[in-house]
Parts: sequence; C-alpha cells; structure tokens
Amino acid sequence: MNASILLPLALTLTAGALSSMQPAFNGQLSGILGSPLKAALVNFTAGALIMLSVVTLFALRAGGISPERVAQVPWHLWVVGGALGAMFVTTATWATPKIGAGAFFAALYAGQLIMALALDHFGLLGLEQKPATLMRLLGVPLLLAGAWLIVNDGS
Repeated sequence: MNASILLPLALTLTAGALSSMQPAFNGQLSGILGSPLKAALVNFTAGALIMLSVVTLFALRAGGISPERVAQVPWHLWVVGGALGAMFVTTATWATPKIGAGAFFAALYAGQLIMALALDHFGLLGLEQKPATLMRLLGVPLLLAGAWLIVNDGS
C-alpha cells in the first residue's frame, strides 16, 4: 500500500466512525424537538457556525477568497452539496431511530458504494475513469448480502 494514502484513509476511517454517531444524536434531537426537519436544521446551523469559525481562522492565516474566484464557481456547486447533505441528515435523523444504526448504515453504504462504482466506471462528476472490473463488480452482491444480513439478523 502506498504510504501517501495512509493518512487520508485513517482520517476517512475516523470520520466514518464518528459520523456513525450523528444519526443517533440527531434522532434524539428530533424526538425532543418533535421533527426530523427541525433537528436537521439545528444540525446544519451548528455545522455552518462551526465551519464559519474554522474557515475564518484559516482565512486569516492564508488570505481570503477573491471575488474573481467566487465568480468562477458554477451555480450548481453552490447548491447541490448542501441539498444532498440536507437529504442525508434528514433521512438519517428520521430513519435511524426506526431501523437502528446498523441497518441504516448497511443500506446507506450499499447505496453509496454502488453509486460510487458507477461514478468511477463512467468517470462522472469530474472523477477519473476507473473501470468496473469483474472483481469490483463481484463486490456488489457481497456488499448487498452483507447489508441484508445486518438488516435481517433474525431477531
């Protein structure tokens, strides 16, 4: 394994482990507030304030973003990431208390990895094309079987 990918993999593994707690916290918040939409709004508001603080801190050290750079951003890049994040957080907030964290993440990861395989294969969304080889395609039914086993544990 290439040593240059160890840190990104370790941070991604850590982010994945920590993000598995987010739906449980948001589910509790949803129960208290009486709405997964309200809980998602609180989640995004807190996240936006934290990111504003972090970006401000780093911008002071590295300089701001020029208006010319801001003008170069296509309109959809201002909206799509936030919309997809809102869908994820709201769905996680609503579904996790109903089906449990294991079932939620099993279904989530199955969907993510299948879409990721298609994005790689066709080189969509600016990604480098990486063909869906037989070995990668064999992972799909294994992934789905694993998700099924987690969701249908016999209890």
